Amino acid sequence: MQDDERKPDIDADDSAVEARVKSLMEGTPAADKPKPTKKKVKVSTPDEPTEPPTAPEIAGFPASKELLKIKVLKDDDDPAADPPKDEEPEPETPEPDSPATDEPELTEDDTTAKAVDDIVAHESDELLKAEDEKLSQAFRHEEKKTFGQKLKRFFKAWWANPKARWATIIVLVLAVAAAAAVPQSRYLALNTAGVRGSLSVQVLDESTFQPLKNVEVSANGVHTFTNTEGQAKLEKVKLGSTELVIEKRAFAPIKKKITIGWGSNPQGETKLTPVGAQYSFLVTDFLSGKSIEKIEATSGEASALSDQNGKIKLTLDEPPEEIEVTIQGEAYRAETFKISASAKDERPLQLVPSRKHVFISKRSGKFDVFKIDIDGKNEERILAGTGTERPDMVLIAHPKDDVVAMVSTREGKRNSDGYLMSTLTLIDLSDNSTKSLVTSERIQLVDWIGDRLVYVQVAAGTSAANPKRHRLMSYDHSENDNKELAASNYFNDVMVAGGKLYYAPSSAYQTGGTSLYRVDADGSGRTSILGKEAWNLFRTAYDHIAISAPGEWYDYRLGEQKPSKLGGEPANLTSRVYVDAPDGKKSLWVDNRDGKGVLLAYDIEARSEKDFRTQSGLKNPIRWLNPKTVIFRINTDQETADYALSLDGGEPRKIRDVTNTGGVDQWYYY
Repeated sequence: MQDDERKPDIDADDSAVEARVKSLMEGTPAADKPKPTKKKVKVSTPDEPTEPPTAPEIAGFPASKELLKIKVLKDDDDPAADPPKDEEPEPETPEPDSPATDEPELTEDDTTAKAVDDIVAHESDELLKAEDEKLSQAFRHEEKKTFGQKLKRFFKAWWANPKARWATIIVLVLAVAAAAAVPQSRYLALNTAGVRGSLSVQVLDESTFQPLKNVEVSANGVHTFTNTEGQAKLEKVKLGSTELVIEKRAFAPIKKKITIGWGSNPQGETKLTPVGAQYSFLVTDFLSGKSIEKIEATSGEASALSDQNGKIKLTLDEPPEEIEVTIQGEAYRAETFKISASAKDERPLQLVPSRKHVFISKRSGKFDVFKIDIDGKNEERILAGTGTERPDMVLIAHPKDDVVAMVSTREGKRNSDGYLMSTLTLIDLSDNSTKSLVTSERIQLVDWIGDRLVYVQVAAGTSAANPKRHRLMSYDHSENDNKELAASNYFNDVMVAGGKLYYAPSSAYQTGGTSLYRVDADGSGRTSILGKEAWNLFRTAYDHIAISAPGEWYDYRLGEQKPSKLGGEPANLTSRVYVDAPDGKKSLWVDNRDGKGVLLAYDIEARSEKDFRTQSGLKNPIRWLNPKTVIFRINTDQETADYALSLDGGEPRKIRDVTNTGGVDQWYYY
């Protein structure tokens, strides 16, 4: 506290002292004692140079009585007139003949001096008491500081002390080193800090060496189950020594001590020994007869996978008298059957592709649409004929999805001239629902490119001279998006090759020039390949297209910007219709040699091809059911039927007699 802040209090004390002195003096009888001389009380503050404080100050407060000194002065405030500090002043009597002065000089009697001393002592004690109270409050205020402030003060003091600082650091380093040297201490410290590890293991059947599914794996309070590959991974496992437990019904459990360290902790392979009843199966492909790996057999909670030889050993714990077993695998139809608990012989099973084949048959007298498994089972009519269909129906299945595009006159609609109009219908094989996309005087399907169906329609009611009479369209069945890619009076040729669409508009009734174009199925990436009209396109190889232009021939290699000019007409103008596999690795096309049809398989990556099947009447359309299974058509005087064949070998299997409808074939114009 500053001196100027204390002065008002001191002045107040001065007034109080004067009042009390005056009261005492006025109370003394005038006859007994002479009238005392009038005095002034003066407070000397600590900042006066004549009397500096003799004791130190604490927190801005005076420390002793020396901070306040009280003096009794004469009216003229002459310090020299004061008597010595330890001597009593002698009373002075005026001379008889002396005239009175304005301020007669008074004397201080013993009573007044004693009263003044009492007042000084009392006031000093009260002042010191007040100062002590303020000092106590200041210390109590210090005690009310927050824990954070105290902690901050502690660390500040610790850091300012080099000896304490280095001693602490050395102790911590030694403690960490000691903990690291002792595994249990190390793991305890890491676990306390929240550090966790992981654990991975693969569980196999000891009798088949195949992965076991749904095996429970646990360690240190964490547990999980193995997947179809027999693999399990435990996350956030406490570090240190623990017990790994692996158990599954009908198998002997395994319990072993392991140590979980900081990291992934792979445990490798663990084999479980079967202790329940085992049942054996042998699975092969329906078409090729080859064994199938990774086929799963299940019965309740029990499961087992086939090995590379197609063998399955299903282990059951206390099986019932009759056991229901399901055999299933990717791209294959699930088979469910029952066996006796006493049946221990190996049971052979032939698995059929799960995807359905679609065909049109007129066995009822009308053109009905059917779907069927390739072994002839589960045949179902999904769209009944109306009796108005013409024989030139076209059916093209999506390469991967269960969707089929069909062009027919089944709706019986006619134009103003009474001519039957064609309708493009999409059939969803998953629920047998249908959707009519467009009705026109003529619709020609080109092919599927991904999820988009490319087709050309003739605008209904337009004149033959209309420059936009033919419209090249693209429909995305997954997004229900139908868009126009190009329009012309007619198209000289349209072809899909290498996932791109090539089209040659006619120059008929066009005001400007025309060109041969390449475009993506969604209309993007349009590029002019040849800056003049192209009359015909011939696919002479998987990656080559021969182009016929007025008086000129060109060869175009897929992916290049421009074709190269040829010296004349190519020797072979047979245009090949390639159908790519769903995985894009192979492509099929049909050739005619010595009166027989030849099915050839082209390896896209290796750029090589080989004869796959030669048979009389073999022709388009051809279709992939999956990357290994194909459908081709036989059309002879004896039969018109669809056959299934596996690229892994085996003989073709007849599916059904069918009506000879069209598919992806050569382009025609009219």
